[in-house]
Amino acid sequence: GDPTGTGAGGKSIWNKNFEDEVKLGVSFNKAGLVAMANAGPNTNGSQFFITTKMTPWLNMKHTIFGEVIEGYENIKKLENLKTDFRDKPEIEQKIIRAYTKAEDNL
Repeated sequence: GDPTGTGAGGKSIWNKNFEDEVKLGVSFNKAGLVAMANAGPNTNGSQFFITTKMTPWLNMKHTIFGEVIEGYENIKKLENLKTDFRDKPEIEQKIIRAYTKAEDNL
């Protein structure tokens, strides 16, 4: 989830880092959650990640903002790609299309 393709991340829509938006009761309790990557408290930029298993050690450290509701099999394919010494896929991968679905109970 790095729009620059470098692994270093890009800028947020505010052109600067932004605060964590963590909340008690929202946890990394399953695969398929979409969250902000960061380098410590309040350093969110543009990088994101998708969990492929429960990751409770990330609770209250990363902002969860979405969930994969269709196409999770593609996430598993990405997870199993051959990577180079920097852990970057040997063949470039791109998100071509993404959709959002709003829920009334948020």
